[in-house]
Formats: sequence, C-alpha cells, structure tokens
Amino acid sequence: MENECDHGNGGGGAVAMAIRELAAAVRATVPEPRADPDALLTAEEVGELLQLSPRTLKDQAAVGMLPHHRFGKHYRFTRGDVAEIVRLSAAPVKPPRRRVSVADVAQDFRAA
Repeated sequence: MENECDHGNGGGGAVAMAIRELAAAVRATVPEPRADPDALLTAEEVGELLQLSPRTLKDQAAVGMLPHHRFGKHYRFTRGDVAEIVRLSAAPVKPPRRRVSVADVAQDFRAA
C-alpha cells in the first residue's frame, strides 16, 4: 500500500521547486527589519563598517581615544559612538612641520 504523501515516481521534485519559488516570492515581499538604533555593536562589527582592525578599535577605546561602553572585558559601541568616531577621524590633522636647513639657522644666528 502506498502512502498518500509519497506519490511514487518523481513528482516530488516539481512540488519542492514550486514551494521554493513561493517561499522566495514571499520573502521578497516582506520588508527588511529596521536596524535597532539602540543596538550595541561589537568591535568586530564596527571594524567591518569602518574598515579598521577590531584590535585597533579596542586599543584606542582602552586608552580613552574613542567613545565606547565596556562590560567587563567586552567593548561595545552604539551607533552614536560610531558617528562620533567618524567625526573625530574627520578632525583636521596637524600641518606638516616646516623643515629648515642648517644654513638658514646659521644665517639667522649670524644676523642676531
């Protein structure tokens, strides 16, 4: 006697394909969940976003250079912390030092 779910020879492949297509269509109509603005991100997640090493983020957070939250040995970052890190990185850097030749220093010394 044959089981009702088992239709014998090969009809199951087409059904499985139709189910997969239906599932894909349903997934396509469901909107992606919005990112939780209060979610805490790991150093690995922030590193991936900013293309930085997680170790660099942790080291700089440990010395107080970057905003963060620490839970025991774990570093976590809010989206606000990440925005602040980006803002801090956009701060102007010191202008390069002007190089002065020894001849200029000697000339200034003679003039004085």
